[in-house]
Amino acid sequence: MKNNIFYMTLAILMGLAVWTFGNNTINAQKQLDLFTINDLLRNEKDIKVNEWSLNAREKLENVKTMEDAKKYQDSISKKFPSAKWKETKSRQSWQVKALLPSNENMEESIIISTSLTTKTSQSYIIYEAKGKELKAKTNKKLQVEIQKNISSIFRGKPTIFSCIKGEFNDKINEALPYYVNHLLSTFQAKQIEALKENEFISTSAYTPIFDETIHNSKEAMNLQLGIRTQGMGGKTTIVVGTPIITIEY
Repeated sequence: MKNNIFYMTLAILMGLAVWTFGNNTINAQKQLDLFTINDLLRNEKDIKVNEWSLNAREKLENVKTMEDAKKYQDSISKKFPSAKWKETKSRQSWQVKALLPSNENMEESIIISTSLTTKTSQSYIIYEAKGKELKAKTNKKLQVEIQKNISSIFRGKPTIFSCIKGEFNDKINEALPYYVNHLLSTFQAKQIEALKENEFISTSAYTPIFDETIHNSKEAMNLQLGIRTQGMGGKTTIVVGTPIITIEY
């Protein structure tokens, strides 16, 4: 009898362990691509990050009119009562933009946009977060806040564009293709296409590191690298984005 009780108790404990592990796996959120890019660039001693942005967007399939968009804005406003909204309207579109309360580590905004040029309007909601640096001591808190806001804003799974801009600390000693190839290796990426000039290179590639992808006419790609130099003695700028670059450079 004691043996039966022991085995029953053991079975219950194992069941609870499996249930707990399963829930922890489900609840655990994958690191945002933005922070993966930052981690890889931080390992490059010669590169200093000085700007970053995360842009999440989703088409609002059930928002067909400007009135629908305004109702949707009301629902978002309840979730962010401190946000200040600014409305812009033209013959082609209606848009509202909210700036969320300022944060010393980042700036955040929400945009709801509706086209007015077709019989059936196309509406989108966009969330943007941007800042200057991604510091190791604040990254965890920053990521939690961004993920929380994405969950509050979007109904489905938004497309997320992550981008980081930096510059080489010292004058580079090799030709630009050398650094492009080195970074492609760092990101475990295969080059798909490239634009090369004397002082500028832009390349699109695919890497298994990131989930977001876009397609050209033939292949999927989810990484863009851009390197621009100002010539002899000038600074060299680098931009990395997934699935594409969204910061000007």
